[in-house]
Amino acid sequence: MNQIKLPDIGEGISEVTITDVLVTNNQKIKKNDVLIIVESEKASMEIPATIEGEISEIKVNTGDVINPGDTIAIVHSNEHNPKNTTPEKTEPTDIKENIKKDDTEEIKTNISDNVKVEKIKNKTKDIEQLTYHASPSVRKLSRELGADLSKIKGTGRSGRITKNDIYNSMKDITSSTLKNEHKNENDSANQIFNSLSRWGVTEKVELNNIKKVTAKRLHTAWTEIPHVTQFDEVDITDLDKIRMQLKSINKDPKIKVSLMPFFMKAIIKILKDLPIFNSSLSDDRKSLIYRKYYNIGIAADTPRGLVVPVIKNVDQKSIKKISHELTRLIYKSKEKRLSLEDMSGGCITISSLGSLGGKFFTPIINPPEVAILGISKFEIKPKLINNKFIPRKILPISLSYDHRVIDGADAVRFTKQFADIISKPNLLIDG
Repeated sequence: MNQIKLPDIGEGISEVTITDVLVTNNQKIKKNDVLIIVESEKASMEIPATIEGEISEIKVNTGDVINPGDTIAIVHSNEHNPKNTTPEKTEPTDIKENIKKDDTEEIKTNISDNVKVEKIKNKTKDIEQLTYHASPSVRKLSRELGADLSKIKGTGRSGRITKNDIYNSMKDITSSTLKNEHKNENDSANQIFNSLSRWGVTEKVELNNIKKVTAKRLHTAWTEIPHVTQFDEVDITDLDKIRMQLKSINKDPKIKVSLMPFFMKAIIKILKDLPIFNSSLSDDRKSLIYRKYYNIGIAADTPRGLVVPVIKNVDQKSIKKISHELTRLIYKSKEKRLSLEDMSGGCITISSLGSLGGKFFTPIINPPEVAILGISKFEIKPKLINNKFIPRKILPISLSYDHRVIDGADAVRFTKQFADIISKPNLLIDG
């Protein structure tokens, strides 16, 4: 009995995971037949037989993590199993040469001379399509991704197609598609313009830089982040009373006392209680980065387009201080004087459409943040208090969140806490 062991793969690889076992017990094998396929952090590899014989026992299973020197199979063979030998590379034979003469003769005797050659070509083509080599898992992956194995050149042993080959081919296709789309972008724009102009007078106006950047960021955010939106309503009756009181005693006409500073203070309390909302997904999407600071972005509508100035260290500022800074940044945004620093460092964003109207909407997350709170216009609604219906100011809110990071239960906790905190506005002033 001879043992076939996992060889030293090199590249500093100390362990691999078995993705496919391609042989069974009592199966006869030849030297260089692929026994298993393994994957490391760097690549997918085929492990061939080093001897010829019959497999007595397979010692591994799909999903096992093994190390160099571990036994893969026990083989009954008269051949000595040499140590540290490198399997000879075998070139794939030209399968065209294996077309049986009988097949050719059959074609010749049953069809006319005008289609002889075509039939032989088709038969050869069909056989050529079978020349690619791939494991069952690779074939499954190709089906899932829609990859055509016949058009992929294998880099594995004896031309075998690996998973990396499929991934690389898809990258090439995507890259080529993007290049073609970029190449035809102007032509497409002109086609739309010409098509619309057939029906009447049209005017083409170039988007300004802010709208171009915003469009690109929003498209990326919407396509790459799985958005889910949680809707809720908040009673702001008592809060608005306090706001009016502060407005009446405010002596600085440059400071606008709005509801926004109260919303910001409420969110800070939630971020401290639910820190998942103050995190960002790492570049490799394998970990979360938690912020220990509290900055809030405010989406501002300007004549040039949407901008998001950021109020820094909101947790350390009073309602009055926040109001002053918010007024200053909004004024700067309208005067086109916002710096990059003014629009950077946000933890979460608030998008308020309350001054314009509407009820609920789905705000788009501002990456690398994981959530955004939408504020709509309040309505006067009857609310049952002590068995009596009393008119109250009810504010619709919309919380969009990254479902890769945040679960629905935490989103509900966020909106519920927000409603609870807003219903106790005195705590916001004191805090």
